[in-house]
Amino acid sequence: MNNKILVEVIVPLLEERYEMFIPINKRISVIIKLIEKALKEMTNGYYPNKENSVIIDAETGNVFDINITVKESKMINGSKIILI
Repeated sequence: MNNKILVEVIVPLLEERYEMFIPINKRISVIIKLIEKALKEMTNGYYPNKENSVIIDAETGNVFDINITVKESKMINGSKIILI
């Protein structure tokens, strides 16, 4: 599993946290869509369709640039991110 990392996704909208494997070679914009799709499935459609979602580093509060890859973002196994 060298091409994926395990992250904790904090979702304030649902007041929940989820652990997910995400691919490191995909752009952050694609990762956001993958996370939202997974949330929609895990919540039986309760998670709403959203536009312009972002992910934030829970440690620093910095918003991740949607145009870089996960690897370029310096996310590692165990990173905590917030989906807004």
